[in-house]
Amino acid sequence: MRRRPWRRTFFVDLLLLLFILPLVLFVLRVAFIGGDAEVRVKRSAELPLRFSSDGGFKILQVADMHYGNGLVTRCRDVLPSEAARCSDLNSTLFLKRMIEAEKPDLIAFTGDNIFGTSATDAAESLFKVFRPAMESGTPWAAILGNHDQESTMTREELMSFISLMDFSVSQVNPSGFVVDGYGNYDTRVHGAWGSDLANTSVLNLYFLDSGDRVMVGGVRTYGWIRDSQLTWLHTISEELQRRYLAPALSFFHIPIPEVRDLWFRGFVGQFQEAVACSSVKSGILQSLSLNGRCESSIHRP
Repeated sequence: MRRRPWRRTFFVDLLLLLFILPLVLFVLRVAFIGGDAEVRVKRSAELPLRFSSDGGFKILQVADMHYGNGLVTRCRDVLPSEAARCSDLNSTLFLKRMIEAEKPDLIAFTGDNIFGTSATDAAESLFKVFRPAMESGTPWAAILGNHDQESTMTREELMSFISLMDFSVSQVNPSGFVVDGYGNYDTRVHGAWGSDLANTSVLNLYFLDSGDRVMVGGVRTYGWIRDSQLTWLHTISEELQRRYLAPALSFFHIPIPEVRDLWFRGFVGQFQEAVACSSVKSGILQSLSLNGRCESSIHRP
């Protein structure tokens, strides 16, 4: 019986494997990633945020972009004559013009950034929504509304993804606290360079996750800010106020029932549509009142 030259066969096979495997990996890289792909590091905003020397700090709030798939996603609630030429790109162009005109120090995206049922790829839609902010180099923060998670990513995945985007100051959740939801964090705005308050937060910004939809007593309603979030808000606010008695703003998406109650009390301005809010009074208004110098910025679901 003739013996098989196993040593020669083994080494030949090994050499072929070492040659072919890198080639296969290169082809896959070109096919699925692109030949010019490179590892990118997040471009971070310059922190801390701070007032200008003339005492100004401008926030541009952007709510309910409801972004879908770009050009192919048509506009809603427009005149019939406008429908054919109106798409997500109109929102992109408008946002660019607002950034150029206002030159904000911070852009706050306050939920429903993408419209889940119209966005077939959540990550791609998020890039399109936030691209004007990233291209401008302006620091920006975002929270979630009740529609963002209806596409291909969970709320946790969405906030994690957003926190890693260029010039985003967003966070998934505060360290050292266990809180409900995703996107609870604070951002501090310091005094101008060269001033006595250059190393002090003179404006505190709180971002909160008001949830999406939930069942209460067998009835479907909107979410609300939970006790764990209020505990965090009270704790961090007390700590900051001990250092310096600064004003504050809070940002969250779903209105509180007290906003709807204004219809029965009288109000200043125009009440043009119904308020879609939770049936649960969470105590957020009382918490903000106890903080003394905090105002809220909310938007409808």
